[in-house]
Amino acid sequence: MPRLFYAVDLPQELKDEFSSLAPELKKIGRHIRPVSPGSHHLTMLFLGDLPASSIEELVRIGSESVENARPCTLRIGPTGFFPRVSYLTLTGESETLSVISLALRESCANLLEQPDTKPFRAHLTLARHKKRINRSEKGRIAELFAPFEGRELTVDELVLFESELTPRGAIYNVVEKFKFGDGD
Repeated sequence: MPRLFYAVDLPQELKDEFSSLAPELKKIGRHIRPVSPGSHHLTMLFLGDLPASSIEELVRIGSESVENARPCTLRIGPTGFFPRVSYLTLTGESETLSVISLALRESCANLLEQPDTKPFRAHLTLARHKKRINRSEKGRIAELFAPFEGRELTVDELVLFESELTPRGAIYNVVEKFKFGDGD
């Protein structure tokens, strides 16, 4: 069964810049695991393991979820922290993405064993932590990614990805891309 999720892909240049900082993240602590090089994205809805027969339905849902969406601009904000995750906040026109995320959740609810009920929070995961990080480590991570604050990116496409888990990290393969509509 494929492991699937909807996401907004990032420009390759930005993914490359984030990936170039992986060695610095690792120096902050051995328990900090940077996102695999080139794998940064903005998750819209994690679907998990689903039968391959559901992909046709997921393509239809993805297409319908963005048909009335206008391209939007997001701004990279400061670094934030969940208990075992470092991330960059995203601000700007994130309401468009909230609407798309809600549409995806509602449309996919019948396909999922445990639908995601957490509110959508636009963020870019930078690293996962095997244990909680301390204040000093948080400060060093924030300092490392501070130069990205204020950068903007235009979002005009949703992607359905398949995630292949390997010992070296996940590999993401595009299943389908969905261009945003014109907002009407």
